[in-house]
Amino acid sequence: MNIIIIGCGKLGSILANELSDAGHNISIIDRDIERLNMLGSGFNGSTIKGIEYDDAILKEAGILASDAILIVTSDENINITVSLIAKKIYKIPRIIARIVNPNRKYIYEQLEIETINPIQLGVDILKDKLV
Repeated sequence: MNIIIIGCGKLGSILANELSDAGHNISIIDRDIERLNMLGSGFNGSTIKGIEYDDAILKEAGILASDAILIVTSDENINITVSLIAKKIYKIPRIIARIVNPNRKYIYEQLEIETINPIQLGVDILKDKLV
């Protein structure tokens, strides 16, 4: 699959390396070159430094041929903006965005964007361990 990852923090960098190792074509975008450099020499995907929602940057990452986009920055506004661009303009078949603030989940639901909520996942796991 051709997959774009938006955000190269802890979640994005691990995801990029694991998906790349599994044989997927990965492009990862982040505005911080230091984060991109931390992927290491073993990463065989494309790294792109730039504004995550910039049209030229998204095209450089291969959005026109993308099967999926995973938006995992720590900035809710970026995640929502890129999700909308991917959905409305580029009609990407699979869009999954990270929820940063669980109180804003309703926004993604209204926009019909698939999400992952790491905070809620952590809470659920901890509660299950207590039982």
